[in-house]
Amino acid sequence: MHEKEILDNFQEPIVVIDKDKNIVYSNSAFDSYISYFSKNDIINLLKEILSIKYLEEGLSVKNYLITLNNSYLLVDVYPFEDMYIILLKDITRLVKLEEELKKEGTLTAVSKFLIQLFHDIKGPITGIKAATEYLKENPDELDLLDDIIYEVNKIQNYINQLSSLSKPLKLNLSYQNIHKLIDKVVKKYEKVYKNVKFIKLYDPSLPDIYVDKEKMTSVIENLVKNAIEAIDQKGEITIQTGISFDSVFSPRMNKVSIKIKDSGKGVPQEIVDKIFLPHFTTKESGSGVGLANAYNIVKSHKGILRYIGNSTFEILLPIRIEVESNNI
Repeated sequence: MHEKEILDNFQEPIVVIDKDKNIVYSNSAFDSYISYFSKNDIINLLKEILSIKYLEEGLSVKNYLITLNNSYLLVDVYPFEDMYIILLKDITRLVKLEEELKKEGTLTAVSKFLIQLFHDIKGPITGIKAATEYLKENPDELDLLDDIIYEVNKIQNYINQLSSLSKPLKLNLSYQNIHKLIDKVVKKYEKVYKNVKFIKLYDPSLPDIYVDKEKMTSVIENLVKNAIEAIDQKGEITIQTGISFDSVFSPRMNKVSIKIKDSGKGVPQEIVDKIFLPHFTTKESGSGVGLANAYNIVKSHKGILRYIGNSTFEILLPIRIEVESNNI
């Protein structure tokens, strides 16, 4: 068979299965690849592939992300008569490389963050030292105790802000209409910032999602407040919701997307990898904890908070999550 010889010479694993999950054909690359996995792994892999909903409609699927043990696969599926032609592409090395590069970038950012933190704490410590030395020589100057207490409280505040980021969050989960949470925040800021125009592009078909109402409201509020500051309290803020079709983070279309875009200049490329680090800020009076806390809250919901460019932050939240209300 000429066609079989062509498929046998493909470097990528190819397998043809029928609707009963029986393997009709596999090339040598597929046979070699699956030898690293158990029989149950392969059965589960084929089950997951056949469960892709678009296949039921006779549509082809490309670049569908599947994890198999510690491997990452991009899967192409082509329905043909009563069979499915499946092409596998192992991208594990690329994913691992990307993770390593991110780690290197994060380590660099964390080092800079620690340097900044030590610098910020050094100020209050210097003030305390000067005040105590003066008080030692002038014991009647008790007003200096107020200055010392003030500087100590400053350091305590730094520590409290940082420790709050490392503590497990306790979530009070319930099903919520995400649009009502957004509307509550928008209504609050519309009254104050008359020169900011809010544009709401809602998907009315979205189901309620399982979130901590107060904590998720604080995330939305933080992002909206940052957007207002980014446009100097004058311009447009667009809030768009919908089902995420992201092929990597929502390949099964089981996540809700909330995008908050402002009409400002956006986040400079050189600091994009640092904006969610605690204590990083470009504001003169900012603590750099807001976005870090927001990131932590979304992560606790098994979600993702990210900057996607074009002055836009995106929250991805699973429609259903399995978390205990007292941990994460």
